[in-house]
Amino acid sequence: MSPRNARSLRDLTGKADLHVHSAWSDGSLPVPRIVKTAKVLGLAALSITDHDTLAGWEEAAEEGKKQGLEIVPGIEVSAFDPETGRKVHILGYRIQDRAAVENACRPYLEDRRRANLEALSLIRAAGYPVDEETLAAYTGKGGVPYRQHIMHALADRGYTAAIYGPLYKRLFGPGGLAVVKSRYMPAEEAVRLIVHCGGEAVLAHPFQYDSLGLLPRLVEWGLSGIECWHPTQTPQRRRIVREQAARHGLFLTRGSDFHGLYSEKPVPL
Repeated sequence: MSPRNARSLRDLTGKADLHVHSAWSDGSLPVPRIVKTAKVLGLAALSITDHDTLAGWEEAAEEGKKQGLEIVPGIEVSAFDPETGRKVHILGYRIQDRAAVENACRPYLEDRRRANLEALSLIRAAGYPVDEETLAAYTGKGGVPYRQHIMHALADRGYTAAIYGPLYKRLFGPGGLAVVKSRYMPAEEAVRLIVHCGGEAVLAHPFQYDSLGLLPRLVEWGLSGIECWHPTQTPQRRRIVREQAARHGLFLTRGSDFHGLYSEKPVPL
């Protein structure tokens, strides 16, 4: 069952949250609960944009139908710019060829799994008794462990009182004892993949990774939108984004970047 690109995001009306993470990647809540919460909050549309996977779309569509809530098929591709080495997150919406996107992202998910299991081994060697079997109870439905899952397991065992805190910095901060690099999809490949598969590519939180300067190239590759309203965007930043969007003919999106318990700061839908 593949999502159909019936209309553009430009045509979307009503209150919407178009940047939400679930237990399929690094969010703490299951998709049905997120959809129900969105309905209670009065949203008209919602997009589950898990990292490098569309796996939660059918689950969201089913619950959305029950709740009378429009579900916009989405994904957040964890990409990077080879020229600068910076991360560049690309949101993709209304993708028609879901299988092609899943296949292209799979090697990167597998490498992320490898990197975080290596990190877990380093953490275990440092004296924290959390093994792969224990971590499996925290890992999301996608089967890929994230740093948040490791921290959740450590918190449950009394080693920290917060997902993000001194222990997280010691393990995963700059020079941290458990930092293991993983591969990311090049930004050009991410944008072209989304467009080729019938979707709309949107630049996520451009100030978070200082990726606004890449706009000309991203637009050349097929980018059609940019995230304007995001928890990291101040009024001044939103003004700059609107100016850049007008210059490049891009539409604007809004999203909470919701991760539930796994957010560094409280961010509701």
